[in-house]
Amino acid sequence: SSLCFASAHVETVPFPEALDMVLASRKGKRVAYLQQQNDCFRSEYGPLAADCEDHVPWATEALGCSPEAVNLWVGTDASETSFHKDHYENLYVVIAGEKRFLLLPPTEVHRMYITDYPAARYLYHKGSGQFSIEVDGSVTVPWSSVDPYPEPDEKQRAMERFPLYYNGPTPLQVTVKAGQMLYLPSMWFHHVRQVQDGSGGLTVAVNYWYDMQFDSRYAYFNFLQSIPRHEIENKEANLESSRCNGSD
Repeated sequence: SSLCFASAHVETVPFPEALDMVLASRKGKRVAYLQQQNDCFRSEYGPLAADCEDHVPWATEALGCSPEAVNLWVGTDASETSFHKDHYENLYVVIAGEKRFLLLPPTEVHRMYITDYPAARYLYHKGSGQFSIEVDGSVTVPWSSVDPYPEPDEKQRAMERFPLYYNGPTPLQVTVKAGQMLYLPSMWFHHVRQVQDGSGGLTVAVNYWYDMQFDSRYAYFNFLQSIPRHEIENKEANLESSRCNGSD
């Protein structure tokens, strides 16, 4: 009954079959997502290479390096990505559908309520066609506990559990439509939803990951992350009490 961080079951199937699986996805049930965060566009989709640049020229010049990975993402509105951060400068291009991002800068790390969850993975059983979860109790994964879109009957409980998130400034909300590009700076926390348009029910995107510089910003982030969250919560509670009492 406890929570864990479960990695998806990964399987290589013919492209037409993969699209059928993605289109058959349903929220709350089996959800297929066509992606691998391993430079999959360049390593697995050679026939599409001529349809897409292998880098973003202005970003390559500005960042002083070529992209470490170029990835293809194909899903439906059944797919949703929880709050997380990446150690990459991310250029995200939507080809079909829409992507809706919630964005918070690295300085808001305490509002993410990062927790160490037991690592797990989904196992697919071909005989029954069902999935099970295998937990590895020796490994943990630090991940955000915040769901920015709780069910209505869970909203009050979520606000009580995560006051720094719900009582703080609203995250930036960005909708990226087909033909548009989002620059997502490294270490920014982002939550992603997909919205279908008239393109066959699919949301398609390509992103370019450029390695980040582990400079003073990274050191400052680690310093902030080292501050115990309860100290931040206590300070916020004292500030709120001062406002209510009318003190300076």
